[in-house]
Amino acid sequence: MNTLIIDCSAGMSIILLTDSNCYKIIDKNQKKHTDELLLSVDKLLNEAGISIKSINNICVCVGPGSFTGIRVAISICKGLAIGISAKVFTASNFDIYSFNDKGKAVYILEAFSDFVYVRIFDGESYNDSCIHFSDLLDNLKSIQTEYKIFVSSEKIVSYLNDNGINSEPLVNKTIELFKKKIDQNDSTLLSHITPIYLRASQAEIERNERLKREKSNVLQDCSN
Repeated sequence: MNTLIIDCSAGMSIILLTDSNCYKIIDKNQKKHTDELLLSVDKLLNEAGISIKSINNICVCVGPGSFTGIRVAISICKGLAIGISAKVFTASNFDIYSFNDKGKAVYILEAFSDFVYVRIFDGESYNDSCIHFSDLLDNLKSIQTEYKIFVSSEKIVSYLNDNGINSEPLVNKTIELFKKKIDQNDSTLLSHITPIYLRASQAEIERNERLKREKSNVLQDCSN
């Protein structure tokens, strides 16, 4: 059984699991996924000494994270799956990091600028969002005595420490989660693969801001 795992939500992470080995390419460069993803997949296949037709399962992280990275990963996943008739398994970053965790917890991932992606799990259900650092602090200060707080980067750790909030590093459980999904045959139909963004794209943000400016200018012209 051979499994290919693709995650381009933050940089590029490719894992190839065979019956006896695990091959990995991890690159934090946000811009490499578009040009190098397929080349990296081919490199791992060569290292393992197998062909793409030998892949039984393709797993993909559907976000949240880089808009371009997520789209590229999903597109390549779909194309490969159709070409070799492989099963597809999907998961979010939050699912990966919170896999098998119990109890109340907050999971925090870097997003963009001064924003973060946040999952708050109360032990039964969860809420995912993209919020500003200032709102994050307000939320955490009210629940930090009840919840464990896990973060993705030293930047966030330092920021929280400076504001009197203790946290722990996130543990990546990509392989464990997808192995369980495969064992349980919890696959996803290609037509049901949905990217998770949690926020508008930068292009949408800029477009909305431009439309607001244009509307404001029109109103000013009408009042003159």
